[in-house]
Amino acid sequence: MIDIVIKNYFPNATSYNVKPFGNGHINDTYKVEFENPSSTYLLQRINTSVFKNPEIIIENHLRLQNEFSKNNHSLAIAQLMPDNNGKYLYIDNSGGAWRLTTFFKDSYSIEVVDENWQAYQSGVGYGWFVKESQFLNTSDFQEPIKDFHRLTFRLNQLDEAITNNIAGRLKSVEPIVRFFKNMEKSLVQIERLIDKGDLPLRIVHNDTKLNNILFRNNTVVAVIDLDTAGPGSIINDYGDALRTSANNAAEDEKKLEKVSFNLNAFRAFSTGYIQQVKTVLTEKEKIYLYRAPVFMTYIMGIRFLADYLNGDIYYKTAYSEHNLDRCKVQKKLIESMESHEDISKRIILECLKAN
Repeated sequence: MIDIVIKNYFPNATSYNVKPFGNGHINDTYKVEFENPSSTYLLQRINTSVFKNPEIIIENHLRLQNEFSKNNHSLAIAQLMPDNNGKYLYIDNSGGAWRLTTFFKDSYSIEVVDENWQAYQSGVGYGWFVKESQFLNTSDFQEPIKDFHRLTFRLNQLDEAITNNIAGRLKSVEPIVRFFKNMEKSLVQIERLIDKGDLPLRIVHNDTKLNNILFRNNTVVAVIDLDTAGPGSIINDYGDALRTSANNAAEDEKKLEKVSFNLNAFRAFSTGYIQQVKTVLTEKEKIYLYRAPVFMTYIMGIRFLADYLNGDIYYKTAYSEHNLDRCKVQKKLIESMESHEDISKRIILECLKAN
């Protein structure tokens, strides 16, 4: 099948190498290398069980691509490539949805921050994305996944998973369920501010994991994985980025004693991010930035928990307790974040005041 897809983009290609690439949870990604002429691309089969209307992803990406191409930047996003018929989305005979993008040679991503420059450069990258998107009209973009970061929607999913207990796992995780349920009222208040417009909708990345930043040497060169890019709150982007870049452990770390909120990484990321978006932020956004890491870590925690209760139907898992381990990491990280909340507020204020 992959050969057929590649021929759709490169009908005259005769010599190339294809191999799986990356460790994404959702889509199937392949690196395609051509020998003559020498060139490399990323080919992806979009998971249409998750992205039911892949056309939305393509349309949103092209709008971003067109906007970002207006100026010369030191950073970049991947460019969608048209197929032999000039289309940016290819549907194979079995209904599979494919796209081809440019590949950033000699670049790499990371899973855990080991040095502060990595967090700082990640902040620069994600802040740059929001700054460059500031003049786009949110009404021109559709949500690739409806209610993707809507807390009340995710809470409803968790409640359904608890009620149905499809996989029969509820009894073993009741203390974890209580932890998350006890926090919901305070965090729903942030969603209400977004609904009222006190925290404005923007075009944001919406999936600011650390591994969606590409580095070359010690500098950020690209922001990748734009599947969920579209309308959202800066609370989503800033919070989710810190969920990964300021976590001392991996997202699925089994040894929970390794999981803690890294204040040095938090400061470094915030410095890079706020440098980029300081002139864009509203006063309300500045006030609530400190709560963003807990807000997004909470959302991811209940998503992992609901998927575990449902029998692991959404996220790719490598073993039976994988989603539960991911959930436990989010819980431990929230506890660490909340214990450092006063320090976090001071760091954000310092970043906002810096020249």
